[in-house]
Amino acid sequence: MLLLAMTPVVAFYTYWTARWSSRNYIADLKRETRATTRALAPVVTGYIQRGQWTQVHEMLQRMSADETEGAVLQSNGELWYAVSDLPRQLIVTAAHGAVKTDGFDFEENVGDRYWFCRIVPLNAGKLIGYLLVAQDWTDIDEDTRQRMLPPVGAALLVTALIAALIPILVSRYVSQPLAELSRRVLHFSDAEQLGKPFANNEVELLSEEFQRLDQRLTKSHEDLLERHRYELELDRRLQRADRLATIGTLASGLAHEIGTPMGVIRTRTELLLEGNPNPEKAREGLEIILSQIERITRIVRMLLDYARSREPVRAEHDIRTIIEHVLKLVETEAKRCGVRIVVESTNGPVAVECDAEQLQQVFINLAVNAFDAMTPSGGTLRVRTEVEQKDHHTPILQLTFEDNGSGVPQQFQEHLFDPFFTTKPPGKGTGMGLSVSQAIIHDHDGEISFESEPSGTRFYVRIPTAPGHTALHIKGNSGVERAT
Repeated sequence: MLLLAMTPVVAFYTYWTARWSSRNYIADLKRETRATTRALAPVVTGYIQRGQWTQVHEMLQRMSADETEGAVLQSNGELWYAVSDLPRQLIVTAAHGAVKTDGFDFEENVGDRYWFCRIVPLNAGKLIGYLLVAQDWTDIDEDTRQRMLPPVGAALLVTALIAALIPILVSRYVSQPLAELSRRVLHFSDAEQLGKPFANNEVELLSEEFQRLDQRLTKSHEDLLERHRYELELDRRLQRADRLATIGTLASGLAHEIGTPMGVIRTRTELLLEGNPNPEKAREGLEIILSQIERITRIVRMLLDYARSREPVRAEHDIRTIIEHVLKLVETEAKRCGVRIVVESTNGPVAVECDAEQLQQVFINLAVNAFDAMTPSGGTLRVRTEVEQKDHHTPILQLTFEDNGSGVPQQFQEHLFDPFFTTKPPGKGTGMGLSVSQAIIHDHDGEISFESEPSGTRFYVRIPTAPGHTALHIKGNSGVERAT
C-alpha cells in the first residue's frame, strides 16, 4: 500500500523533471543560436562591404563543421552565397519572413530532417541582405531521450530502494510490534476458549480485543464499586458491633450508676406513700425524685447516643470536647476498676476535621483496654494532647493514652492490630477494638501506634488538625484530673 501510494508521486516527479530538463535543453540551444547569429551578422556585413567573400566562405565553412549551416540572402530574399546546399524550402520560408527587420526564428521539417533556423538582417546604413543560420535538429529527440535517462534511472532506483526498505522497516517497526502486542492482548482475551474467529489482520484484531477489554474493564469497575460499597457497609457493621461490645463492657458499671438513683427514688416514694408529709417535705421529696430521674435520663441518653447507627459525617470539632464526652461515658467504669484519669491538654481549642462519634469510639476502646490492663489493682490513665508544627506543614495533633498496667507481652505486640486478636480471657473481648480503631484513624489520614513495657503501655494517635488551625506545641499537665 505504501509503495502504491508513493509510485505515482515518484513517477510524476520524474516526468516533470524530464520535461523540465528537455525544455531547458531546447531553450539553451535556441539561445545559443540567437547569440551566434547576433555575433556573426556585423562580421558578415563588414566582409560583404569590403568584398571579402573568401572570409565569408571560411566562416560559413567553420559553422558547417559545427553542424550549423549558414547562407547569405539578398535583400529580395534570393540566395546570395552558401557553402552547402540548403534545402530550397528553408530559403523560401526565410525569404517570406525577411520583412521582419529585427530577425525571427522558425522550425520546419524538410523530408526526413528537422531544422531550426534563425534569420537576421544585414545592415550597412541600409539593408543589404540577410544572414540565415540553420541547425539540424533531426536527432534532438534522441538527445532528449538521452537526457531523460538519468532522472528515469534515479526514479527507478528510488522505487526499488523504497520497495526493498518498506517491507524491512514495516516488519521491524510495525508488524513485529503489532504481532507482539496482539500476542500479549490475546492473553487477556477468551476468544480462543469461546471459539470466536480472529480478525484478518492485527489492527482489526487489536480493535476487537480492546473492545472486549473495555467491556471487561467496565464490568470489573462496576464489580469493584459494588465490592467497595459492600466493604463500606461491612466496615460500618464492624464499627457498630465493636461499639455494642464496648457498651456491654460498660453496662455493669452503668447499671450500678443507674441503680443508685433508682434506690433514692424508691426510698423517697415510699416515704411519700406511708406518711402524711407537709407540703414542704412533699415538695422536697418530689424534687429529689425529679433530679434522680434526670440523672438516669442523662446516663441512658449518653448510651443511646453512643450506640446509634448513622452515616459518617465530617466536620470541625474541638478535640477537648470529644475527650470530655468520652470521659463521661467511661467515668463509671473507671471508678469500678479503681482507675484515676488524668488529662493533660493544650490551653486553647484544637480543631480537627473528623467524625466525632468515630473518634469517640477509638478513644473509648483505648480507655477500656487501659482499664483492663490495670485490673484488678487499679492505676492511673494519662491522656495527653499535643500539637506539633513542622516547617510549613499542617500541624499534627498527637493524643497519648498512657497506663501503668502490666503491658503487652513481646510475642503479642506484632499481632495487636490484627482482627479478632485479643489478649483478654474468653468472653472479655472480641478482638476487633484496635483493628476498627486503626481503620478509623487511617480513614482520617492519621496513624495509630503504641509502645509497651512491663511497667505500662502508651498508645499514640496522630491526626492532622483542621486547615488554618494554629496552636502552640504545649507539653505538661494542665491540671485537669478526672475520676479516682
